[in-house]
Amino acid sequence: MRNNYLLQQKALVKKLENSFVQNNIKANNNKVSVVSIQTDYANNNKICLTSVVFIPNDVSDRIILKVINNLKEIESHHYFYPDESMHLTIKNIRGIHQPPLFTEKDILKVDQLFKEIIPKFPAFEFKVEDVLIFPTSLSVMAYSNDTLQKLVLALDKGLREIGVPDNKKYFSDSVFWGNITVCRFTENPSPQFIDAAKKIRNLKIGEFKVEKVNLITCNAVCYPKSRKIIGEYELRKEFADKNRL
Repeated sequence: MRNNYLLQQKALVKKLENSFVQNNIKANNNKVSVVSIQTDYANNNKICLTSVVFIPNDVSDRIILKVINNLKEIESHHYFYPDESMHLTIKNIRGIHQPPLFTEKDILKVDQLFKEIIPKFPAFEFKVEDVLIFPTSLSVMAYSNDTLQKLVLALDKGLREIGVPDNKKYFSDSVFWGNITVCRFTENPSPQFIDAAKKIRNLKIGEFKVEKVNLITCNAVCYPKSRKIIGEYELRKEFADKNRL
């Protein structure tokens, strides 16, 4: 059934959201990796090795208009992502750290792996909707069909086989979705900020097609000056109806 994986994604997102609510939106949930609160995200020199999809301009513009601008009016001191930094992670490899938890040799091995695996998968869509508050950030979710699941599992298996396994913790090891971080907190958000975010919990932004994946190094907010693109890998051009949500 086409929407079965979407329903699984939505159920897991709701479960994750509830787990944080039960912990009072504090970063004490050890089931997932969480970036700690910082005062200067842009200039932080801790970097990661990861693979991402950059958000198309029309979608990022809608996120800025419908999410960021409203929340900025309440608390402008948090770090809000510019459109050129908005992305979602397809597969993390090494989390942020200084010194980096990867070598140039690791990068070369991952690059070769991605050249072999990613072109085997077809282009697919993300449906962008639902605004969630996490312990140290706020994100818009992006849902897909099970092409994402198959791609992530193939990359995860390949990374383990080449000796560069993903070192992050996840809420699920079989159901994946896109997470577009749009704001990172510089201090705990106020009740007014949280209330405003809750009012747009079920906001619908739109859809976009994924045709390529980028392997990059960057800091926690993918700040342009910190970012280096290692490689760009195209998915198969065909786009059958089954790849639509």
